[in-house]
Amino acid sequence: MVISDIKPGTPVQIIAARGVRTMQFDTTVIEVNEEELRIKIEPVYQDDKLVGFDINGVVLGLYVASKEDNRVYQFSNVSIRSYKMSDGTIFQEVTCRQKEARITNRRGAHRVWVGTVGNVLLGDNVHEHAVTVKDISATGIAFVCDDATEVTMGMPIVISFTDETNMRSFKLTATVVRHAEAGHRRIVYGCKFKEESDLIAKYVNIKQRDNMKNNNRNVEGIRKGYGVRPTE
Repeated sequence: MVISDIKPGTPVQIIAARGVRTMQFDTTVIEVNEEELRIKIEPVYQDDKLVGFDINGVVLGLYVASKEDNRVYQFSNVSIRSYKMSDGTIFQEVTCRQKEARITNRRGAHRVWVGTVGNVLLGDNVHEHAVTVKDISATGIAFVCDDATEVTMGMPIVISFTDETNMRSFKLTATVVRHAEAGHRRIVYGCKFKEESDLIAKYVNIKQRDNMKNNNRNVEGIRKGYGVRPTE
C-alpha cells in the first residue's frame, strides 16, 4: 500500500507507544497530500479533550486495513500535529516518513474499548473476581482490578463478559503477560490468547464500525471546538 491508496473516509488507527505502554486511537481520513506525504485526519479526542501527539519519547504508527487484500498496513514513525483554522475548525495532520507502508501481521493492533463489568477466574481459583474489561483485540484482552487481587505473570485466566449493546456474551481463556498501574490502587492486566480468534476479530470490526458511526455523529460539532481546548 502507498499513501495515494488511502482515500477520504478511510478508517485508520493511530498507535502511540512509550516504552512498553501503548494506546490506540481510531479516526478517519479527511484528505491526502501524496506529494508532501501528509494525511489530514479527523481530530482525535479522549474524554472530550483533544489528544496531543507531539510529545517527546512517544513513537507513533498509523495503521490502515486494506479492503482489497484484508491485510493491515503500517506507516511507522509518523508525526502528528494539531491545527485550528480561523473559523474554529480543528483537524490533525499525519506526516509520513515514506510513501509506502509495510504489511504487518499485527491484527491485534486493532483493539477496541469495551469498558464493561466482567468476571475472571484466576489460575486454579474456583471463585470469580469482578473486574472491568478494558479492551479486546483478536490476540488478547485487558482487564482492570484492584491492587489487592493476586494476579501473577504467566497465570492462566478465564474471563467472561457480555456486551449489552451487541447482545454478545464471551467466555475466553488467556494468559497474563503484562501489567501496569492504572491509578487509584488499580492495576490493568494485559492477557494473550493462545491463538488469534476470527470470532473476536469479527467482533472487533463490528465494534470499530459502531464506534466510528458514533464518532461521526458528533465530529462536526467537535471539530468546531465546542467545549474543548485545542492543542497548541
